[in-house]
Amino acid sequence: MTNESNPRVLMIGPSLSSRGGMATVERQLVECLPKAGVQTKFISTYDDCGKLGKLVIALTAFLQFRFSLNKTDIVHVHMASRGSYARKKLFIDAADRRGVPVILHLHAAEFALWFDSECSEKERLDIHNTFTRCAKVVVLSKEWKNFLINRNVCDSERIAVLNNAVDVPSENMTDYSLNTVLFMGRLDNRKSPDAILRAAVKLLPLHPDAKFIFGGDGDIAAYENLARELGVINSCRFIGWATAEKKIKAFRDSSIYCLPSKNEGMPMSVLEAMSFGLATISTPVGGIPQVISDGIDGMLFPVDDIDALTKILDRLMSDAAFKERIGKNGRLRIEKAFSLEAFLNQVKMLYGEVAG
Repeated sequence: MTNESNPRVLMIGPSLSSRGGMATVERQLVECLPKAGVQTKFISTYDDCGKLGKLVIALTAFLQFRFSLNKTDIVHVHMASRGSYARKKLFIDAADRRGVPVILHLHAAEFALWFDSECSEKERLDIHNTFTRCAKVVVLSKEWKNFLINRNVCDSERIAVLNNAVDVPSENMTDYSLNTVLFMGRLDNRKSPDAILRAAVKLLPLHPDAKFIFGGDGDIAAYENLARELGVINSCRFIGWATAEKKIKAFRDSSIYCLPSKNEGMPMSVLEAMSFGLATISTPVGGIPQVISDGIDGMLFPVDDIDALTKILDRLMSDAAFKERIGKNGRLRIEKAFSLEAFLNQVKMLYGEVAG
């Protein structure tokens, strides 16, 4: 029987030890919801291992899921696109057959690219049917809600906008005299760390004290080689994937954060950087314009526009007072609109609506 005030939530998604924003959101929910009175069980459906290991994890997860459905009021599914959609559809189908309402939490940065350019009409219809069978579809920003409506993925009444959130550090310890630029994320074409390296070529003659830190996995060697080819390697550090104290240190050692992505949902790294007080620069993709007001609490530049990025970095490095103002305004923006407490309250309200 559904318990509106204290629902039993069965949550599925990639392993809690996975890298990236989706797993970060999962960990926030799994850690905090039980403290707020929500009975939560999490089942991992995917981990980054060999094909056989992935198959075993998926099959084990599905068996656990089916066994747990009769003790569940709400199924909360964390989904990306492509293979993630194919896997999660099986779980949504099983929940639907049992009459258990599903909340589909869409995190995919490349969902639009996949849906528009890679899916056939038959596949788009299948996606529409799957999303329509869910009680609620959670998206990370108004921009993503508009996309789903415009593509007839599902009706607007079914869609709930739930921004990502972070736990804001108790104090701002940023040294705005530093000209250190931080990048956090997977080093690949979508995140575009090469844009920072190409901007560094023009910046270093103007700001020889500038440093560039790259935290993340991916093809690290390729970007190190690019830094050598461009002649900026001596001003760069590649620290690999950063978690816990290593990540905090990277934020503390920097005064500027830059994410030059081509596609995003609502990147946790931008929220985290702003919460630490870093002057944050990014591209106006996904839900980022919902977080950053250009020139007020962050800076925006067009995708792949190296000249525009260079001008922004030059301005921040030339004017520490402006950099500090942007950084402090950004931190205040996160405190007001993207706090973890507000996020959890919204999730609980959503559960109450679906359970009721």
